[in-house]
Formats: sequence, C-alpha cells, structure tokens
Amino acid sequence: MTPPEAPSAPLLADTVYRVLRRHIEARHLPEGLLLGEANIAKALSVSRTPARAALQRLADEGLLVPHAGRGLLVRHDDPAPQPLRMDLHEAGLSLVAADEDHLDSSTTADRLYPDIERAIASCMAFGRFWVNQTALASHFGISRTVAHDLLTRLEKVGVVSRDRNARWYVEPLTPAKAQEHYTLRALLEPEALLLAWPHMDKARIEASWQRLVAAIQAPAALDAAGFDQIERDLHVDLIHLCPNAQMVKVIQESQMPLIATHYTIERYSDSAQIGQSMLQHLSVLTPLMEQNPQRAAEALRYHLQQAAEVTIPRIANLPVLRPDQYPNYLLPER
Repeated sequence: MTPPEAPSAPLLADTVYRVLRRHIEARHLPEGLLLGEANIAKALSVSRTPARAALQRLADEGLLVPHAGRGLLVRHDDPAPQPLRMDLHEAGLSLVAADEDHLDSSTTADRLYPDIERAIASCMAFGRFWVNQTALASHFGISRTVAHDLLTRLEKVGVVSRDRNARWYVEPLTPAKAQEHYTLRALLEPEALLLAWPHMDKARIEASWQRLVAAIQAPAALDAAGFDQIERDLHVDLIHLCPNAQMVKVIQESQMPLIATHYTIERYSDSAQIGQSMLQHLSVLTPLMEQNPQRAAEALRYHLQQAAEVTIPRIANLPVLRPDQYPNYLLPER
C-alpha cells in the first residue's frame, strides 16, 4: 500500500491554498466560480489530493460555499451565489514566478515520492540502512534541495529518521515494532471507519468494491500497482476520511509496516496471502455497500488481526537482501 500523495500533499496543498486564497481575496476570481478537484488539478498541474486539501481549507474559512452539484463556489458577498463554469485561467487565475517555482519543485517531489517511498519501505523489514542524500539526488537527476524535501516527507511518516549528525537512516521494522503498530491499527482503524462513514461517498465505495471484485475474479491480471490501489482504497481513501485529524495521523504512521510488509510479499510472490487479504477487504467493503458500517468495522478489526498473525512471524525470518535488491542510495548497516 503506497499512499503517494498523503505525505507529500501538505506542502503542495499549502501552495495551492495560498494561490487560490490570494485570488479570491483580491477578487480576481468571479463570484460563483465553480472550483473542484479536477479543474484545479488541471490548471495548476498538480494531483487531486493537494487540490482537495486546499479546497477543504478554503471552505472551512468561508471563502467557498458548497454547490448543490459537485464542487464549491467562490463567495464574495452573495451567501448563495449562482454557479459559474469557466476555465480557471480565463476566469482570472494567474501565477507569479514564485508560485511556478514552488509548484514545479513540489510537483517534482510529488511525482517521485511514490517510487522512493516504495523502494525504501520495501527494505524496512530487512534491517537498518543508511540513506545517502547526494546519491539519491544523483539517482533521480534532482537537486539536493528536492532530495532533502523528499527525505523530510519520508521522515514525517516514519520511513526514515536522522541521527545526531543529521545523517538519514531507515530504522528496521522488528517483529516487536510491527506488533505495536498492528495493535494500534486494530484499535484505531475500525473506530476511524465509523467516524469516516458519514463522509463517505457512495460512488467511491462502489468503485473500490468493483475494483476489488475484478481483482478477485482475475488474480492473474493483478499487478503490483493494482494491489497497491486495492490497499489504498480501504486503508487510505476511506479510513482517512475520518474527521479526527490526530487519529488519522497516528493511523498513517502505523500503516508503514503494511507498506513494508506488502512489498516483502511482492518480492516473494505470495499469491495465497494476497488472495486472502483481498477476501478480507471484500468482507469490509461489502457491508459498506449495504450501509452497515458497524459490521464493516468488525470485519476490518478481524482483517488487521489476521494480518498481524501472518506478517509478524514472516518478518522474523526474512533473508538478507542482495545488493541488486535495494537502490544504490541505500547502504545496509554491517
């Protein structure tokens, strides 16, 4: 499970928020202009996650009001403005050089983050690694500043840490630490699911359910990206709708073992465990389709308990990685 946008989104979302707020406060965007994730993402060349976060922040501040359809409307004086559908640049959106530089830099980091998180997280269960920032920058053809930004994002979600000499390292995922994380998740994720239920979109649940059923019916066609999306559908896109931000933060940090573990599974092509995991996901999503969140929460707790029982013994018996199995910007501690 890779949550590619969640860790990186806050920095990029801040820029998107500042750009939109500046235009709204200066009345450069007309009243009633319809803003949505899609048209903002297209106009600013960002993903939908930072666009969504920025929209929510502006709505919370009263600068945008809900539209009866989808999206939000720019509000100046009219408490219920009429919707105006226009291309955002034609409506008045323009970027200064500083905006473009920050968006370009953030977008580069945003684009690379999933691959880097994937590569590093897949090594967590195999021991302690040092991260060479210069080698990371060289590997991806980016500046040390962007490399530092990426490592800082990884630090926020617990994938990497820094020692007293400011050297980056990957802390090993031990069986004991994995047990702690799974215990937290089994306690918090079902409760977060119940809190998130009123905020769930029926279409999103149905799309996740259909994607999962298709994968179960045709397992041979399921690739790493497809399995990654199935994990994200439940454990990120739905669970993270929980309005309790502190709960979501703790859950997100404790989901890191799942990332490491599933990439470990991916290395050894454990199709039986993947199939079992998908069936357990189905036992969560089906009650949500039937509007029974309590049964879904119970199924989610069982799923996490089973994942812990399978995963933790596996972590204790992993082989040493060969040099060709980890990127050149990682150095295993001897």
